[in-house]
Amino acid sequence: MLRVLGDFAVTVNDQLVTLGGPRQKAVLARILAGADETVSAEQIVDDVWGEQSADSTVASVHAYVSRLRRLLGSEAIPRRAGRYLVDRDVVTVDADLFVDDVSRGRAALGRGADGAAAAILDAALARWHGPDAFGPMREEHFLAPLAARWEGLRVLAAEALADAHARCGRAGEDVTLLQELAERDPLRESVAVRLVRALYAAGRQADALAAFERCRHALAEQLGVDPTPELRRVHAAVLAQEPLPTAVSSVLPTNLPPRNRAFVGREDALADVCTVLDDDARRPRAVALVGLPGVGKTELALEVAHRRRRIGRVAWWIAAEDPAGTATGLADLAAALGIVAYERGEDTHAALWAELDRAPGWVLVFDNADEPALLEPFLPAARHGDVVITSRNPAWRRLARPVTVAPLSRTESIRYVVNRTGDAAAEADTLAEQLGDLPLALEQACAYIEQTGMSVPDYVELFRERRESLLLRDPLDSRPTVATTWGLAFDRLYRRSPRAARLLETMAFLAADSVAVATLRRLGPDGFADELDLQDALAELLRLSLVDRDAGIVRVHRLVQDVVRARMPLGARRRRLVEAARACTGADADTDDVGAHLVSIAAHAEALATVPDGLVEALEELARRQAARALYPAAQRVLETALRLHDDAGDAVLHGRLVCRLGEVLDAAGHLAPALDLHRRAVRILDSTLDPDDVVLAHAYNRLGHVLNCADDALAAIEAHERALLALQKAGRDDLVPPVQVDLGYTLWAAGRLGPAGEALRTGRTLLEGQGRRDDREWAHATAGLGMIEQDTGNLEDAVALQRTALEVFTRVCGPDHPDTAQTLDKLGYALRLSGRAAEAVEVHLRAVRLLVRVLGTDDSRVAMTLTNLGLAYADAGRIGDAVEAQARARRIFHAALGPEHASTLLAGRRLAIALAASGHHVGARKLMSAVLEVAEHRLEDNPAERARVAADAARVFEADSV
Repeated sequence: MLRVLGDFAVTVNDQLVTLGGPRQKAVLARILAGADETVSAEQIVDDVWGEQSADSTVASVHAYVSRLRRLLGSEAIPRRAGRYLVDRDVVTVDADLFVDDVSRGRAALGRGADGAAAAILDAALARWHGPDAFGPMREEHFLAPLAARWEGLRVLAAEALADAHARCGRAGEDVTLLQELAERDPLRESVAVRLVRALYAAGRQADALAAFERCRHALAEQLGVDPTPELRRVHAAVLAQEPLPTAVSSVLPTNLPPRNRAFVGREDALADVCTVLDDDARRPRAVALVGLPGVGKTELALEVAHRRRRIGRVAWWIAAEDPAGTATGLADLAAALGIVAYERGEDTHAALWAELDRAPGWVLVFDNADEPALLEPFLPAARHGDVVITSRNPAWRRLARPVTVAPLSRTESIRYVVNRTGDAAAEADTLAEQLGDLPLALEQACAYIEQTGMSVPDYVELFRERRESLLLRDPLDSRPTVATTWGLAFDRLYRRSPRAARLLETMAFLAADSVAVATLRRLGPDGFADELDLQDALAELLRLSLVDRDAGIVRVHRLVQDVVRARMPLGARRRRLVEAARACTGADADTDDVGAHLVSIAAHAEALATVPDGLVEALEELARRQAARALYPAAQRVLETALRLHDDAGDAVLHGRLVCRLGEVLDAAGHLAPALDLHRRAVRILDSTLDPDDVVLAHAYNRLGHVLNCADDALAAIEAHERALLALQKAGRDDLVPPVQVDLGYTLWAAGRLGPAGEALRTGRTLLEGQGRRDDREWAHATAGLGMIEQDTGNLEDAVALQRTALEVFTRVCGPDHPDTAQTLDKLGYALRLSGRAAEAVEVHLRAVRLLVRVLGTDDSRVAMTLTNLGLAYADAGRIGDAVEAQARARRIFHAALGPEHASTLLAGRRLAIALAASGHHVGARKLMSAVLEVAEHRLEDNPAERARVAADAARVFEADSV
């Protein structure tokens, strides 16, 4: 047992053990003072040796600790990461037992179990062997805070014991202890009350009156205040020799609202708040919970207050929306404590703070205080308690530590909805997503679900269709809705700053999660020409927590946007939509920065049947950039929205351009059939509108040629490419010719025309180099195509070198995860296999497959092409089983994506037949190859090179069968 209450000693089996010299004792005390925190040897040297530390080293600490372990046990002072602590599981500390006993005793007293409380508290106080914690070591600077805490708890325990004895008719038993405490702190009126009572109960009236006089004199001399009403009442009873008032209770007033039984989660926020409130460096300890209206600040403050409230201590809730309400709340608390109201409110407050300091452990909550300057005069000067403020305004750092209250985490939201509705977690997840995890919105939704008897999925569907109506409708009970809660904030904003209100209205049409301040500068009819005006407007929005800001980024909750839009007349909505669009489509707007905003604006434009100028063109450019980064689904959605918006606009060229762009995206995404339909449609639209030599029409023909080639119609593809080249030549746009030459080269290669293909690819690459475009994406395409030409003409080392060059450019320009990079890996693997490096080819092909699957999914035809090439590499490496599996998988994908007669499906079919034959499955191989030959006979009439390759493959299958 380590004894610190009244002395500093160790007992083993109830026998005192010598702890050694003063320095060794100090080392142990310093480690113990760290409580659950470890203490470094360097810190011990600084604290114990102080100015003499220059003559000592951490080795001295290690030596003392080693000796202490021999006294206390080898596990008593473990060393963790070079730091020490006293292991409370090994060493019993009497102060720990005392703290637990006092807590149990005061709890029993609060329940009215006076006899049990007296027994527990009496035993707790008996653990003290003197008045000072740590005995003679009490004044060591590193022990003083901990000693003061335990000594303060001793006083509270003594007061509680006196109360318990008084209720049991034994008030006279505590005179000696109370006299000691009164002598140590003559200003503590709570002790004086109990001492006067105890002396009077013991028949010592004169001594009781003298005890009152000593306290009164000390208060007057040192504080200039009169005794409390409670002490005066006890004094009057003693003077009149009347029975004392009912035994004093240690239970002080509280008006906390009932705890929210539906409260969930918030453990991180609660931990942050308690960290602030447990920081003894700042007194009084004050925390400001700040955040959006409806985010749950008040509920969190209530939970904090209930958790921090100590039994029998003051816990008071004050509605602090305005100074009058704050003053009333404090006046009510003063009255509850028996403080007579002074003429001046300041005097009442001073008396209140003095009373609170006599009863440490109080909690005050100031709810909805939005102006720090208005609340400051009412903040307590009392030091030994907790102050919790809730506010929309984050600017509290001078008066309190701000803690931002965010929406619930998704896990917390789901738990709340499941608890309230009983529906499944997946359905609760959908509801939480719709409502942005905002606690008030979730409460409103769950209340509506309960009152109407509908299910969560039914509410979600209704919310999607009628979100504004649900947000604005009157509640079915008296609880506030999101709209009514925010409506007050909006109204206040409009009164304080119309410019800030207009900024918020325009932001309601942007993407909520990230709005660059640079974008905000362009909002409004003329933008914010004056930077100060913008910052002032943002300050007003931040003051009400309608937005939050992180340096150059501003965020707004999407339900705030919903309610702001719902409150606006239709005409105002359309005007703000146009202003938002203007800020995101102007010449100085970066499409990458405003991409998400363009998507949001487009959705609102559809809903309002209003198409701001420049919006469709901006969406087209956004989709182009998304497609370049292989974000094909996103680009598809953007273009489909742009086409819906443009349907009635009447610009046929723009319409055809959008259709062509959508076809390109679907082609890149692997959706060949709809891509081909779109490209044919784009050519029809543009051909009927534009001159034959228009560059837009030329681009449409070229992209049609590319898709026709993928669709296995090489002749039509070549004709389309040549039509594009002719149009560009007539238009004098030689600068646009190189990419078309490259695409033509690929199509000619697919048709087996290697000579013309090589010429087209070399021409395209040379033209690109002449334009200074060496090492760009188109140049890399040309280089990879030339690698295939060299490969097919037998120049394998040149082919490998060209593919490596193309791969390096694609990786640098497009990124390591881009489909172009993966397809070049596939081409490199093919050339490596032909050059006899089958094992290296397998690894390269596998990299390509993994990359393409990650970007395009498992069912894309480009994945299948890489798989069939991988199957060849497996076969050359002797891994026949893997080869069969790869070819079978490739054939299934091709068959589903392109159909049974596509050249790629036939290619995978015959390669699978060869692999099957090599693995000994001759019947299946011959049957499959026969089916391929039946289709290829009429499909390859115009491609003699490919016919020859098919014949050679068939011979391998049938010869293997005959062997």
